[in-house]
Amino acid sequence: MKNTFRTYYEDIAKVFNYSSAEIDQHIAEIATDLQITHLLDKHPYDLSGGEQQKAALGKILLLQPKMLLLDEPTKGMDAFSKQSLHTLLKNLQAQGMTIIIITHDVEFAAMISDRVGLFFDRHLISMDTPTNFFSENNYYTTVASKMSRHISDHLITYEDILTICKMSQEKVYEKTMD
Repeated sequence: MKNTFRTYYEDIAKVFNYSSAEIDQHIAEIATDLQITHLLDKHPYDLSGGEQQKAALGKILLLQPKMLLLDEPTKGMDAFSKQSLHTLLKNLQAQGMTIIIITHDVEFAAMISDRVGLFFDRHLISMDTPTNFFSENNYYTTVASKMSRHISDHLITYEDILTICKMSQEKVYEKTMD
């Protein structure tokens, strides 16, 4: 059967059994949350890789799942889109959704995860909090962790490093004011 959808909106609107008003409302909410309202009138084949990732997630979120299983959700995404995805996933998590992510993007995993695990040869060989997992690992770790180990063993994201720098700067400022 040939794909007769001319736009992403048509693609997702016909998949779900909502009334026209319901589908319009749900699509508008999710497109706003994902910051993809500008994609609704584009043909699905005209979307970039990162846009396709967000569009696919939007389609899934219309189902209102209790759990998300995401495989490489940041593939093809720029830094801004990753930050938007991070915010969206944290909001979904705060609403009670369970989210399981499989990714090679260790930076994103360090930012988003409550727990991090490493699979090898079909077995879970290591699992811990992101701070413990990435700070105790020499190979599978973040760039921030590698760069800052001489300062602290527990800095795993660029946000951690910025926090330490700001604290250090405040201490220097306080000493100069004394």
